[in-house]
Amino acid sequence: MRLIIFTKKMEIIDPKSDLGFKAILVDQPRIFIDVINSMVSLPKPVVDIKYINSELLPEMITIKNSIVDAFCIDSEKRHFIVEMQMGQQSNFIQRTLLNTTKIYSRQIPRNSHYKELQPVYSINLLNHVLDAKTDMWHHEYKLHHHKIHDQYLNDLNLIFFELTKWQKCNNFDINNPLDRWLQFFTNPKFYTMMSIEERKMYDEISEAVDLLNVKKYTLEQLRGYDLFLDNIMIRESDLDDAEMRGKAEGMEKGRLQGKEEAQLEIFLIISDLKKMELTNEQIAEKYQVSQEKVSAIKKLIF
Repeated sequence: MRLIIFTKKMEIIDPKSDLGFKAILVDQPRIFIDVINSMVSLPKPVVDIKYINSELLPEMITIKNSIVDAFCIDSEKRHFIVEMQMGQQSNFIQRTLLNTTKIYSRQIPRNSHYKELQPVYSINLLNHVLDAKTDMWHHEYKLHHHKIHDQYLNDLNLIFFELTKWQKCNNFDINNPLDRWLQFFTNPKFYTMMSIEERKMYDEISEAVDLLNVKKYTLEQLRGYDLFLDNIMIRESDLDDAEMRGKAEGMEKGRLQGKEEAQLEIFLIISDLKKMELTNEQIAEKYQVSQEKVSAIKKLIF
C-alpha cells in the first residue's frame, strides 16, 4: 500500500486525490468557504453555504451524467463548483462549460422569473497544463462584450488554476490566502513541517491537514486510494507511450512521404529532359535543385 509520508508524527494522503480532495471539501463548510473566498473575487464574500448533490443528472437519457467534486450554494444564492482534475483530458474547458450551464439553467422551475437566476462559479484545480502557450497559471473566462471589454455578464464564471505552473513561479506568500491553499494542494509537506502552534494561525489549513491523516481512514478507503494513484500512473504512462508511438509513426510517415516526393521530382526532371525544350540550368531552377543533380539524371537516361 502506497502512503505519502512527510514526518514521523503524521502520515497523510495526497490532497489532490479523490479521497483527500473530498475529505477536505465535502461536509466541511468552514474549509469550503475559505477555499472559495481565496480563489474567487466576489463583490460579497461567502459567509454560509448549503451543499448540493454533486451528480448533475441529465435531462435526456442520451446525455452522460457529470460528476463534480464539490457543489454548494451560498446565502446569496450563488452557485459554486470546485473540482480537482488530476490527468489531462481533451476538451476539458468545454466539459466545464457544459457542467456550469447545466447548473445555471436548472436554477428556476418552468414559468419562473429570469431575474431569479444567480451566478455560477466553476473553480478548477488542474494538475496538468491547460495552455502550453503561456506561463500564466490563473485563467478566468466570462461573457464579455466583444467591443467594450470591461462590460461583461457575471452569470457564468470559469476559473482555472494550473498547479504545476504555479509551483514553478516560486512566489509563495503565506500571507496570501490563495497562495496558502495552492501550497496546500501542491506541497502539503510545508504545513506538516510546521509546529501545531504555527498551523493554528491558519485555522482552515490546519483543519484540512488533520483531515488528511491516514489514521482517519479505513483500510478499505486506503486501498481505494492506492488504486486511484495506480490508475493515474497507468494512465500517464499510457499517454506517454501513445505520444512516443505517435512521434515514431509521424517520422516514418514523413520519411515515406519524402521518398515519394523525391521520386516524383526525378520523374518530372526526366520528362523535361526528354522533351529537350529546357536547358539543364532552367530545369534545375524550375525544381529548385542543383545542376549537378540534373546532369547526373541526364547521364542515366541518355
